[in-house]
Amino acid sequence: MLALAGHTLAERQLELLIGLGCERVICLSGSVGRDLIALQHRAEAHGARFNLIAGPRQMSGLVNSADELIVVADGLLPATAEAKATLASGTGVVVLPVEPGIAAGFERIDLNHAWAGLLGMPGALVERINQLPPDCDTISALLRIALQGRVPERSLPEAVLAERRWALITSREMLAQLEPDWFRRHIAPPSLWAPGRAAARLGMRKWGGTLLAKGWKPSFLAAAGIALAGLGVVSAWFEHAVAGIILCGLGWISGQAGAALAMLARAGSDREEGGRRSLALAAILIDLAFVAVLALALHGTRAERLFPPLVLLGALRIASAYIPAKWAEIAQDRAALALLLAIAAAAGVLLPAIQLLVLLLIAALLGFSRESGQITRA
Repeated sequence: MLALAGHTLAERQLELLIGLGCERVICLSGSVGRDLIALQHRAEAHGARFNLIAGPRQMSGLVNSADELIVVADGLLPATAEAKATLASGTGVVVLPVEPGIAAGFERIDLNHAWAGLLGMPGALVERINQLPPDCDTISALLRIALQGRVPERSLPEAVLAERRWALITSREMLAQLEPDWFRRHIAPPSLWAPGRAAARLGMRKWGGTLLAKGWKPSFLAAAGIALAGLGVVSAWFEHAVAGIILCGLGWISGQAGAALAMLARAGSDREEGGRRSLALAAILIDLAFVAVLALALHGTRAERLFPPLVLLGALRIASAYIPAKWAEIAQDRAALALLLAIAAAAGVLLPAIQLLVLLLIAALLGFSRESGQITRA
C-alpha cells in the first residue's frame, strides 16, 4: 500500500470514514494481506464493523435502504477537515472545478465538474448495482448510480488542490513528487532567528517521513532529548562543563525534532496524535538539566551556584511570552543558548555571560512592555 508520512492512504481514508461517523467499513480487494488485516483491526478498534468484498454484487447485501453510503476512490489522499465540512449538510457527490480537477487526475462527470473521489449517497440507491454486470467497476458504478439518482453535487474548495492537500495518487512516482512539498507545508517553516529549531525542522522535512514509516513516534525523540540532557548533567558532574552544556543543547534539538515529527504525524487530519505531554515534559526536564549543568559548572555554595541559572532559564521562559515573536524565537532556542554558554565556559567567563544575558532579557522585557503600553503608573 502507498504510504505518506507513516500512514497508508487506506489508513487516511479510514480515518476520514470514522470521522464521518461510519459504522461499517466495506473494503474492495481481490486478496487479503497483512496491511488489510491491520486496517481491519484499526477499524474495529474504533467500533466499526469491517467487511472485505471482491465485487459489486456483495455490496447490496451489506447496505440497507435506510443507510447512507460514503464512497472513497482508490488512491485518494483526502483533507479530512474539508471533506467533513463539505458533507456536513448531507449526502452529495463532492466535485472540483473541471480544469484543475482533470489536471490533477480526477474524473470528469459533466461540463463544469470533475469528481473529487468522495461521495455520500442514500443506501436505497445501492440496490441498483445488481442491475449491472457482475464484473463492472464498483466505484465507477456507484458514482454513476449517484449521479443518475440526482444526488446533489457539493463543491470542494479549489485551494485544497492548489495546496496539494487533496490528491489522487496512483503510483509511487506520483507520491514521490508530492512528498517534498507536502512535508514543507505541514512542518512550520524554519526561522533564521532560531537556528536550533530550524535545524530540527529541516531534518524532519528530510527524514520525518522515513521515521514515521519505521514506526517512530514523537515521544521517542523527546525521550532521546531527555537522555542527552541527562548525559550532559553526568558530564558536568565529572567537571566537563562544556560537553555538558553542548549535550543539553543537542537534547533540546532532539525535543524540537520530536515536535516537528508530531506536526507531520498530524498533517492532513484532524486527529490529535499522542506525545504532546511527553514533548512538554521533555522541554521542562531539559531546562532543569540546563540549570543543573550550569550550577555544576559554577563555583560557590549550592545556593550561589543555583541562583544564576535559575534566574536565566526563568527569565527566558517569561520573556518568550511577552516579547515580539521574532525575539521570542531567539529566547526559546536552547541550542543557540548552549552554544553561547559553551563558548563562555571554555573561556572561563560563564558567570558573567549568564549575568549579561539576564540583564539583556530584563531590558528587553522593560523595553517591549513600555512600547506596548503594558507598564502603567500607579
